[in-house]
Amino acid sequence: MVLTEFEILALLSKWLMYLSVATVIGGAFMLVLTHSLARTQASEMTHLYRYIGCGAVLGLLAVTINFFVQVGSFAEDGIGGMLDQQMQLFMWQSPVGESLAWRVAGFSLALFGSSGALLARQGVSKLANALLAMGVIALGTSFSLIGHSTELNFWAQGLVVLHILVIGSWLGSFYPLWRMCSSASTSSSSGVGLSDLKAVMDKFGQLGVMIVSLVLATGAALVWMLFDSPMELIDSDYGRAILLKLSLIVLILLIAALHKFILVPKLESPLSVEAEHSARIKLKRSIAIEAMIGALILAVTVMLSSVLGPVSLS
Repeated sequence: MVLTEFEILALLSKWLMYLSVATVIGGAFMLVLTHSLARTQASEMTHLYRYIGCGAVLGLLAVTINFFVQVGSFAEDGIGGMLDQQMQLFMWQSPVGESLAWRVAGFSLALFGSSGALLARQGVSKLANALLAMGVIALGTSFSLIGHSTELNFWAQGLVVLHILVIGSWLGSFYPLWRMCSSASTSSSSGVGLSDLKAVMDKFGQLGVMIVSLVLATGAALVWMLFDSPMELIDSDYGRAILLKLSLIVLILLIAALHKFILVPKLESPLSVEAEHSARIKLKRSIAIEAMIGALILAVTVMLSSVLGPVSLS
């Protein structure tokens, strides 16, 4: 299979868009996870809102590029085709345009919410968080309006939304956790303390069981609905890509188990300076590996939603 320049650019922009969705959803999830930690409410919350805002800006840029690239690809007239107003109108009135509208709304709400929260004082922050929550829901909903999801019934599309929200919460949490490992210290008088880091990782591990269960359950249900026969998982390119994605998810699960049972318990205080540094570095490196695998999962998902397709829908 030889991809054109437009197809490659479309894949790259879609990957950036998926990464942005995970950033916004994962950042919102981390806000909930860290809210009860008094020492992190001042500094860590600020970092998380900035993280969400950056994801929203990148997402708006990515979805805009992706839309015009798709217009140019359908117009088959090079760069000039991207400016074809008739083709733009056609794409806008298609499921592509509807999904784009939801994503632009979602990223915009997330940007307004995160920016408002950074400037907020008490009551205003509640409105900002409400905007952020609506943005997250809009982003999740956008995935049920396009691609193979449109062939499914209402309840199956609901599973798609749930799947996106859950896996986005998981993958989008890796960077904030990695950053917390960099700044955590037993001697910290402000910001993130080592006890805070352990508390967050413990909570993340506990919720991880539910998250993973939902990812696997919704994923398995969607696979069952998309395939006519289990043999399609082996005989088709789409099926093999699904198996690759599942293998990467299982690999992340194994790393998560390493965190829960080995690395996180080593954060128990009191620790010497050397032991503290070693424990944080090991956890930080492990989370970085998780993040890289997560990026691969998003890349496989891009291929599944763009280049490949189940036999039952072709």
